Amino acid sequence: MKTIDDLFLYIESFTNLEKTGIFSGQHYRLDRMYTLLTLFHDPHLSYKTIHVAGTKGKGSTAAFIASVLTEQGFKTGLYTSPHVSSYLERITVDRKFPHPEALLLCGKTIQKTLDNFDEFSPTVFEILTLLAFYYFQEAGCDYVVAEVGIGGRLDATNVISPVASVITPIGLEHTDVLGDTLEKIAYEKAGIIKEKVPVFSASQEDTVKEVFTMVSRQKDTEVSFVDDKVESLSVYSTREGTRCNVKIKGLMRTIYSLAMPGDFQAENACLAIITLSSLFPDISLDIMKIGIKNTKLPGRFEIIQKSPPIILDGAHTPIAIKRILAFFKELFPGEGVLLFGSVKGKDHQKMADILAPEFSHIIISTPGIFKGSNPEAVYESFKAIQPNTFLEKSPKAAFDKALVMADKELPVLVTGSFYMIAEIREFFL
Repeated sequence: MKTIDDLFLYIESFTNLEKTGIFSGQHYRLDRMYTLLTLFHDPHLSYKTIHVAGTKGKGSTAAFIASVLTEQGFKTGLYTSPHVSSYLERITVDRKFPHPEALLLCGKTIQKTLDNFDEFSPTVFEILTLLAFYYFQEAGCDYVVAEVGIGGRLDATNVISPVASVITPIGLEHTDVLGDTLEKIAYEKAGIIKEKVPVFSASQEDTVKEVFTMVSRQKDTEVSFVDDKVESLSVYSTREGTRCNVKIKGLMRTIYSLAMPGDFQAENACLAIITLSSLFPDISLDIMKIGIKNTKLPGRFEIIQKSPPIILDGAHTPIAIKRILAFFKELFPGEGVLLFGSVKGKDHQKMADILAPEFSHIIISTPGIFKGSNPEAVYESFKAIQPNTFLEKSPKAAFDKALVMADKELPVLVTGSFYMIAEIREFFL
């Protein structure tokens, strides 16, 4: 193992549940993660943590929280998933990628230890989580913000003892693993709620609120919902970013500038602000504003080219697609080109119902080879609604076709999967 690429190739040699999409009781459990961490003397206990779960916006919310903590002077780690272009995106300290030599040294130590470990074979996500927690310890982090991979209750990250549990909007996702109703999914997300640890939640459906409130009472804690804390919120978004004027109970009315466009990002920022102001009442509004403004993540309504406008967003659930579409139409009214790719296990029919009527040109393609997909089935879903839909399995050919259809004028939205936008984003790197 001589390079970072070697490290990630080694990690990829283990069972990758993100790739297979097959979750079982053998892998989806916490005792394995506790065992791995014990081998390294529990690095996750060497710093304070904030845990973030949810269906949509958890990566952005986690990034907002981590960015403000960095501005406050804390050395802050951020662990997110999935990545868009590189595994390095998942592990950052103070908004920067890991130092290559330091991360490689952590990887070598893990490899040496696991070579002599035969109790079980870890999954890719378990090793990545171990690597992140170990690296954060070696980097001397004061705080770590950890985003849940899937669900919450049995996710590999749910071994931490957080100072706060944060839950973003809940919708139907991973129904084969988490359950087929909002209540069941909410229960899995509520699994990150810990005894006497405060809970902060985005606005939720009533049924979801009931679950979170019930679990919080069982854990002898309270849950604060954004819609109970925000007295007023007005948002102005442009192609360059978002400005929001917000009044939160107990805080001064403040105007925040966000580098990431979208009304929904203002909602994510509000959740982060409410969490931080409760945990750290001494954080000044100026620090809060700088931290929020400096938050960026790839693949979150990322305008990667301005003429013609090309927008990349990793939305892959109906609730996320609705939000992205509304904002896209707000910024780019009129005709547009859609380049869409969805992996197996996602509800491409519902996403087609939402997207297909809104675009004059649609191209369906393959969202890479990392996870299985059925572009032919996705194509049929869109074609039945919008006859002007084309199937082009090669992402490069699909993108070239989208540019021809855009004719140097129409905006192009690439969405449906982080793996889809990763294919297109690679052409610009």
